[in-house]
Amino acid sequence: MPAKRPSGIEFDASDADGQLMEQAFERLKPPPEDLKPSPAPPALPSPPTRAKRVPLTNRPDDEIDLHGMTREEAIHAVQNFILSSHRAGFRNVLIITGRGRRSGGQGPVLKQSVEQWLQRNGKPYLRDFGEAPGEWGGAGALWVFLKN
Repeated sequence: MPAKRPSGIEFDASDADGQLMEQAFERLKPPPEDLKPSPAPPALPSPPTRAKRVPLTNRPDDEIDLHGMTREEAIHAVQNFILSSHRAGFRNVLIITGRGRRSGGQGPVLKQSVEQWLQRNGKPYLRDFGEAPGEWGGAGALWVFLKN
């Protein structure tokens, strides 16, 4: 059953509506000082990106190059590298994965596999990791921050 419309209420729009609204707002007095909204707080700085966290003058404490390794060899090497780097008290290390140019349509297989391993298994040893700065390999390397 269709809803009933209230009877006797009609709204006519006219050109005078805009003028009436302007007049109504002109008659309003400004609010007292204590009711005015406070100024907006200053904008928070944007969180740093991983690339910004790595000082450009900083060098990795150690590095490993995975070029030419199979996925299984690379994961085994990364596992040993992370464990030994953590034991040695290193703060940051570099994992060179390559850009995956010879991976075909699969994309950078080693980089994806290493990132997955670090995400799943690295929590006890890592603070964070991300793409290395350009001078340290950029998209072809991962900069890893180890826990102390």
